[in-house]
Amino acid sequence: MKAAEVQEAEAAAAPAEAVPATPLERVKHALESETLDKDVLTAALAELEAEMGRLQSAASEAGDRAKSLEASVASAKDQYLRLNADFDNFRRRTREESAALTDSVRGDVIKEMLPIVDNFELARTQVKAETEAEQKINNSYQGLYKQMVDLMRSLGVEAVPTTGTPFDPNIHDAIMREPSNSHPDGTVLQEFRKGFAIGGKLIRPAMVKVSYTEEGPAASSEE
Repeated sequence: MKAAEVQEAEAAAAPAEAVPATPLERVKHALESETLDKDVLTAALAELEAEMGRLQSAASEAGDRAKSLEASVASAKDQYLRLNADFDNFRRRTREESAALTDSVRGDVIKEMLPIVDNFELARTQVKAETEAEQKINNSYQGLYKQMVDLMRSLGVEAVPTTGTPFDPNIHDAIMREPSNSHPDGTVLQEFRKGFAIGGKLIRPAMVKVSYTEEGPAASSEE
């Protein structure tokens, strides 16, 4: 075999030089090559520029998607907060309406009981047990009255304050007035019928007697 043929065979048998995989590696390879080929370098730079353009475009698209995702997340969060607030308001209104309905029903029941309470109150002040049998009846009567009072308290019913307190037209019904120099003007002197309230809401005003001051003879003569 001739020498030239041997050299060609050896060159063919030699492993091919690995081609750089990325444009940047190809540019680096072209710059480091012993025989700098301008065309190869130009082509590699063009590929690198194109790759940079693709990367910038991908980054821009990723940024747009991120902004869109942030907007979607913000919108979803805003909707969640509004729905949560609406639900809290609904739950609060439901509680308030339920409480108002309960108080209304209780008030209606108590109004039906008030005539019975009035009769108990009247009888309690008038009954005078003189015999042992009458005392037993009175004790049973008072026990029943106490049970009714305890029941009303358990329902949240409160008696309206009267004797010794200032007259309040919102809770008192003045059916009598009496002159008094020992009490401030407009003081409740006596209770004729109890008033009741439930949950701060008046069920029935109390019937009362109210004081008023009179000018004495000395004050009249001075005028």
